[in-house]
Amino acid sequence: MSPARPVHVSPGAAHLPPEVLRLLDTWLPAQRWYPVPAEGVTHEPWLTVTFGGVADVVVALLRLVGPGLAAGDESLVIQVPLVLTPTAEPEADTADTEAAGLIGTVTTASGTATVHDGGVHPAAWHAYFTAALPAACEPEDCAELRGARRISGEQSNTSVVLPALPRATGRGGMLKILRTVALGPHPDVVIPEALTRAGWDGVPHFLGAVELPAPGAAGTAGDAHGGDAGPVAHLAVLSELVHEATDGFELACAYAARDEDFGEQAAELGAVVAHLHAALRDALGPGPALEPAGFMGVLRRRAAEAFADVPALAPHRAGVTALYDALSARLSAVVERGDVVPLQPIHGDLHLGQALWSPDGWKVLDFEGEPQRPVSERTAPDLPLRDVAGLLRSLDYAAAVGQATDPHWVSHAQISFLEGYRQASGEAHGETVRPVDGATSTGSPLDVGTAELLLRSLTVDKALYEVVYEFRHRPAWTHIPLAAVDRVLSS
Repeated sequence: MSPARPVHVSPGAAHLPPEVLRLLDTWLPAQRWYPVPAEGVTHEPWLTVTFGGVADVVVALLRLVGPGLAAGDESLVIQVPLVLTPTAEPEADTADTEAAGLIGTVTTASGTATVHDGGVHPAAWHAYFTAALPAACEPEDCAELRGARRISGEQSNTSVVLPALPRATGRGGMLKILRTVALGPHPDVVIPEALTRAGWDGVPHFLGAVELPAPGAAGTAGDAHGGDAGPVAHLAVLSELVHEATDGFELACAYAARDEDFGEQAAELGAVVAHLHAALRDALGPGPALEPAGFMGVLRRRAAEAFADVPALAPHRAGVTALYDALSARLSAVVERGDVVPLQPIHGDLHLGQALWSPDGWKVLDFEGEPQRPVSERTAPDLPLRDVAGLLRSLDYAAAVGQATDPHWVSHAQISFLEGYRQASGEAHGETVRPVDGATSTGSPLDVGTAELLLRSLTVDKALYEVVYEFRHRPAWTHIPLAAVDRVLSS
């Protein structure tokens, strides 16, 4: 068995010439995973990561500095893996520069170098893989990862399909390079690992992770805990490949485009989500009781930020305020009568694109939470109904993007999803309620009226988040969540 490939960390821009950093300043804002609008933002080198025995792969961890962005330990940090190779001729052309992720060519004090995006380059994939799962291969076996390919499409991270893992599982793997890095253990490592250890098969099997050790130290790969103090951060996660899988959102859009009934698949997904919530409670333990003032304070702050960012939301301000006022009164009454509403670990950003449909059933993935939320919010125990609201919204998106002409397509899919969730949750989870779009569900100890208001409020909260996201990144889609806000407030 080969020894673990150490991960070395140096402060600042070690190993990265200024010419490379200037090249990145131009290239980064155009990347789909770049997390903020680029205007006024600069890139401040924080740490540089190298892998033992790999000379060409350098990972830059850059703080984003600009108006409205947090500073210090709360800074937004992006991970930029690079492959730097000597270049004999600055103007030399290659036949597959796009496939190799060519960023550009720079001339430095030590010569001319070609700079590639490591997220799409096999040399970087190999470095991450052997750091995450060093016991899987000897050096001579892992010189290349045969058939590896990056997943195209819109993602906040970079995912790479590894069809065959040498000496590992025999089933292949999925390597996810986390483009946004947060201090502390990453939920997309901690949660899948815990669920895998608990034996729950609704998540792709966790295989390993790449840790960021303290600067100047050599990290031990593959251990998601990193000792008692935990890792400084996680850089990548490796999980088992789900074969013959279809992205859940693409599947639902295809059904919507044909006006084909999606009820059976939606009901099965509802059951899987209910089992997910039960597995999370068992694996990670329950959370504290809901505290109405703090909970409502977060909802109101998110709404205020959305109204400030998107002028088109202004007509809905009064309706959102009234809805939240009604929910606040209901939750206060629950506490006053001595009832407890327990919180627990949840997915936090659950939508159809975070689920895969395969012959083995639905698999849930991507547990990092909403990328635009603070890490403390993304990882805090919450209400399972937040995940339920997320999938209601996602089914609405599928109907809009798939251009379903049947006006009942989305409501039937939502009702089926919620009925599947209700049945799998069991009567022990609380009273049956009638939430959005006439569907029924369980999963809360609240009375019918309060649970209904809660799910409506969480659905509006999600739709407001979507409005801001679309306004910033896909303006042509802004009408989809805007219509949802209007619809839920009018119901």
